[in-house]
Amino acid sequence: MKDPKITRPVGVNKDGYASGGVKVEESSQNLHLDPRSKSSIRGRNHIAQGDTVTVKGTKTRKPVKATWF
Repeated sequence: MKDPKITRPVGVNKDGYASGGVKVEESSQNLHLDPRSKSSIRGRNHIAQGDTVTVKGTKTRKPVKATWF
């Protein structure tokens, strides 16, 4: 007897995980050179300073600035 052909639903890859989706770009992170690595001979490291955004307040709260890393 011949084995039946296995079919999988649309949008599922060979491992069973969903394929496709929406591409999301990451934010710039506002990178700055680490002051301790300026004189390093091994390399230079960058530190994320974060992005500052204004967050909407709820009801009587005023808008607040938040920093996202």
